[in-house]
Amino acid sequence: MSQRRPAARHSLYAYAWDLAGRDTRSTVDEILDLGVDGLSLATSYHAGKFLRPRVSGPGKVYFPEDGTVYFNPQPSRYRAIQPKPHSSAAMRQVAYDLASDGRLPLSAWTVLFHNTRLGEAHPELTVKNAWGDGYVYAPCPMQPALADYAVDLSNDLARTLPWQSLTLESPGWTPFAHGYHHEFAQVRSNLWLDTMLGLCFCDACQSNARQQGIDAAGLASRIRTRVDGYLASPADAAADQAGAWLTADLLEDQELAAFIRMRQNYVTQLVARIRSEIPAEVALYVIPTVQRPTAQTWLEGSDLKALAFAADGIEVPFYEPDAGRVVADAVDTVRRVGDASRVRGILRPGVPDLGDGAQTGAALDGLRGQGIEHVGFYNYGMLRGGALAGLRGVLKARK
Repeated sequence: MSQRRPAARHSLYAYAWDLAGRDTRSTVDEILDLGVDGLSLATSYHAGKFLRPRVSGPGKVYFPEDGTVYFNPQPSRYRAIQPKPHSSAAMRQVAYDLASDGRLPLSAWTVLFHNTRLGEAHPELTVKNAWGDGYVYAPCPMQPALADYAVDLSNDLARTLPWQSLTLESPGWTPFAHGYHHEFAQVRSNLWLDTMLGLCFCDACQSNARQQGIDAAGLASRIRTRVDGYLASPADAAADQAGAWLTADLLEDQELAAFIRMRQNYVTQLVARIRSEIPAEVALYVIPTVQRPTAQTWLEGSDLKALAFAADGIEVPFYEPDAGRVVADAVDTVRRVGDASRVRGILRPGVPDLGDGAQTGAALDGLRGQGIEHVGFYNYGMLRGGALAGLRGVLKARK
């Protein structure tokens, strides 16, 4: 029987574009010197605009190719939808070189459904809001062809390189206010409005709802009435008001609550399907949310406890401005999951979060105090030299 590879206790998140073209041995030496013992490498990623403080020449501001993968996929492992390999062979080679070096346990950090390139190629498979508008940056995971793609990509990755684990990001629905460049509105965003605008009523979501006795068409009609009425009014809801409205709607509209639970169950089933398809020796973790605090992960279709047990655990971005908020979120997350051994954390040891070593150290100690022993740090190429030095000091002081 295959043995699972040892997990890293402290890992560093990194992009291939920050490592490509460099001497692999020297790079690994530098990373190990920070005090980390693992690397989470982006193997499938979306568009962005990245400021790289430690780059002194071209590439100071980097725009990655949208929706590409950073390895050499095997076409025979895919059904209707194929991944798009990054155009640079050097970018795709990074994972192989790190695996050949062998000193860092590797996790394949894999973005699934936040993918504008995929949405542009298959607009019929994207999220459709209650008005029928498609969100090109948000392929809908309920679409069978996209679910197959997520399974195929995970399976291909797991069998291509000696990963210790796969870390899946965005296994559910991309939120309304997350993902597309040049977003314009002259209406203030709030939790209630963004939730209503973010729900998907595509053909697959409506069909799944009907099978479970949920009148999705009626729910979409009520959402249109509520949102249109709000936008036609002079109201500009404050954050606490919008949060209360959303809570009340969930309590009063049983079909809305059932619809959201349907989404959670679906994402859990998809992750369980991926876990059953990939080799047993490769661990599977899920980044369940981009929401702050983590308890709002249900907005994306994630159920913290269910995902933690459908996979081998969850890896939570505790992206907070101070250690106190990190610990509070960790307390609640562990309470919901019920087993701290199935929770990993991610910290940002620089701005806009934990801006100094003292806060990073306090946050790391706080996570350990809640039983969270495995922590990753974001992100190698985006941190200033001082922040990396601070991280080195924190980790070496706690060896």
